[in-house]
Amino acid sequence: MWHETYLETVLKPDYAYASEHLLPHLFDALTAHSLMLSTQQLPHASAAVELLQQLRVTRFPLYDSKVEDVFFTLDQQLAAQNPQAAGAMRTALSRNDLDMTIYRLSARERLLRAALRLLNLRLTLLDLAGREIETVMVAYTHHQPAQPTTLAHYLAGLENVLSRDTERMFDALRRLNLSPMGAVALAGTSFPIDRQLTSQLLAFDRPIENTYDAVSASDWQVELACTITVTATTLSRGVHDLLLWASRGLLTLEDGLVQGSSVMPQKRNPVALEHARTKFSKAIGITQSVILSAHNVPFGDINDPGPDVQPPLDTMWREFREGIELLTAALTRPSINRAAWLKEAETGESVVTELADVIARQAGQDFRHAHAIVKTLLHHLHVAGRDLSSTTPEDLAQLGVTVSPADLQHALDPFTFVAARTTYGGPAPVTMAGALATARQRLHEDFTRHNQVTQRFADARTRLEGGL
Repeated sequence: MWHETYLETVLKPDYAYASEHLLPHLFDALTAHSLMLSTQQLPHASAAVELLQQLRVTRFPLYDSKVEDVFFTLDQQLAAQNPQAAGAMRTALSRNDLDMTIYRLSARERLLRAALRLLNLRLTLLDLAGREIETVMVAYTHHQPAQPTTLAHYLAGLENVLSRDTERMFDALRRLNLSPMGAVALAGTSFPIDRQLTSQLLAFDRPIENTYDAVSASDWQVELACTITVTATTLSRGVHDLLLWASRGLLTLEDGLVQGSSVMPQKRNPVALEHARTKFSKAIGITQSVILSAHNVPFGDINDPGPDVQPPLDTMWREFREGIELLTAALTRPSINRAAWLKEAETGESVVTELADVIARQAGQDFRHAHAIVKTLLHHLHVAGRDLSSTTPEDLAQLGVTVSPADLQHALDPFTFVAARTTYGGPAPVTMAGALATARQRLHEDFTRHNQVTQRFADARTRLEGGL
């Protein structure tokens, strides 16, 4: 009998987790293994395939403390119906290579779900950007007003980063999608198995070439944790800005995503964004337990980066999923206060870079000198208690610069500032229209790639369920 402490803290939770999250992958892996053994003419292997098909659709037993785990529970079920089939299935098989296979099968499925949610968020960002291509806003650097740009420019910039995060997910999938099956305990087997066939049946890209590596590696789990950390960090930074804009009335979430106050009738608290930020923070936090579980432990089959790290990975996926779904909902139909955005750009000093550019071009000054002139102008205006918008050609003439009234008006206009920024990647509407078209094409390609991989894995399961 198991010690009660070990039973309550390890065996029961492991069984519950495996029963809820890993059973389909267990059946897939064992079916692929048995099909491979059948092609090698191992007696009774085909019967194991048939039994696995039958048991796959039956209710799995509740935990029995006399049986160690889910694998041995299934093993006993098989043996009760056909001992020879159960014995055949156990040939050239260890829980070591089986577990690592199941964990990879589960992880690639969870990774693809996360990638799909990221793709949908990118689509939401691009849709919103397309509506706000002429919405002028002031961008900040070092928490200070910097230059006019557009809301579309900001949103497209965020989508740019998330497109790289998508690539990181696809790259991680490429290193994750390798088959440990056939490594057995760690040194392979003396039976004539076909690891390549088992890999193909499970829709892995190839078998892991070293059997020791197959049962020992944790790098792919650490990479998943790091990938989620990078993406959640990007999203958290975006949420920070959204909350700031909401606090200033520049952006308002729809009714179902805000909460009021029991005391203050005017409150529309953007709680969906606050919860999203917290969930991204929790996802990042839990990734550290994944990394530390693989840190400073032997390179071999051990529990630290094996069964013990699966629940934290599950929590990581859940928190990330809930955070990204909340953020996507918040960005689907927000109300944008375009007039308030524009007012900040018109009444502040963010346009003065263009004034320096005009002085440099028209007065034949180098930009360094033009920069100094504008800085002096601002000082004089501040001393006089005047706004930048009150600047006249005479103010500049006193500094030795001649600028026509029309040119000065254009230099102080935030719309002109934005329209002049036609540099590749810049915020000018004509430039942004092309950039958004490019981003949409890239997103379409990523959706296509995701759909193809997802369909490949689904087709493999369909074939295994049919015993093919």
